[in-house]
Amino acid sequence: MSKCSRHHSQHFYHASAFGVAGEIERPSRHTIPTQAATVLAPSGGRGYQRVDDFHFDGIISFKSAMSEVGGSFDECHNRHTSYATAVIEGLNVLDVVTADRVVCRLAIYSGEVGKKDDEATYDITGSHFVNLRIAGHKIDVKLATHIFHEQDTYSKVTKAHVAGKTDEWLLGGKFGTLKDGDLAQLEDTYHALGGMSEMVREWKQKGDRSADRGSYVFSPANHLKLEDHTGPQTELLGFGSIICVPKFGVVRLAELQVQRHCRTFTMLRTHMCSTGTGGSDMGGTHGSGGVGSGGG
Repeated sequence: MSKCSRHHSQHFYHASAFGVAGEIERPSRHTIPTQAATVLAPSGGRGYQRVDDFHFDGIISFKSAMSEVGGSFDECHNRHTSYATAVIEGLNVLDVVTADRVVCRLAIYSGEVGKKDDEATYDITGSHFVNLRIAGHKIDVKLATHIFHEQDTYSKVTKAHVAGKTDEWLLGGKFGTLKDGDLAQLEDTYHALGGMSEMVREWKQKGDRSADRGSYVFSPANHLKLEDHTGPQTELLGFGSIICVPKFGVVRLAELQVQRHCRTFTMLRTHMCSTGTGGSDMGGTHGSGGVGSGGG
C-alpha cells in the first residue's frame, strides 16, 4: 500500500481579528457593533472581511477596516502556521484620536510536529501606526517589536519575567515612579485607571517571583516618552503606552497579552471617563499555536 503524501494531524487552528468595536454608556448608551471581524476555521484556510466608510453617531469613523486570518501546514519547517491581521485607515475617535493607518499583525508557528515539548512561537513584527495623533499631537512611536521577537515563546517570557528583564514593558509599569497618593488621585480623576494601584503595588513587592504567572500583559509602546512628541508644555500626561487626556479619558497603545497557549494583541484602546463614559478597541488580533496538535 502506498503511503499518502498528504499531511494529517489533529491540529486545531485558532486565529481571529477585528477592526473596531466599542460600548458607550454616557451621554447616551450605544453599542458599536464589531466591524470587520473574522475567525479562522479549526481546519485552517483563509478568512477575510472589509468594511468601508463607517460612521457611528459622531463617535467613531473610519474610511476602511480590514481583517484577515489564515492557517496552513508549512512542510519546509514541519509546523502549522497561522496569522491574523487587522488594518484600519482614516480612523477618527471624537476628533481626539486620529490615525491615517493602524496595522495589527500576529504571526504564529506551532511547535514542530512530532516534538512533544516544542513550543509555539509568536511574532508581532509589522504592527505599526501611521500619523497617529492624540489631542492634536503627533505621536510617532515605533513599536519595540524586536523585544517580543526575542521573547517569542511562553517559556522565554516567563524566564525573562523572573529575571526582571521585561519589567519596562509591563503594562502600567511606568506608574511605578509615582507615589501611592499621587497614583490614587490619578485613578480618581481618570476612572479608567481603576485597579492600577493594586497592580503597581504587586510589582513593587520584593521576593522571588512566580515562575509562571499564567498571564502577562505588556506593551511594545511602553518606551514612549510623551514629552518627546508634544514638547514640555502640554496638559497631557504620559506613562509609557498609557496617555491621559484631560476631560476626555485614557488612550492605551499596543497592548499584548501573553498566555501559555495564545496571545492577544490590541493596537489602540480608548476609555472615556469625563464628558462621556465608554470604551472602544481598534485593531485587534488573537491566535494560538494549537493545543494537542498531533504528528503527521
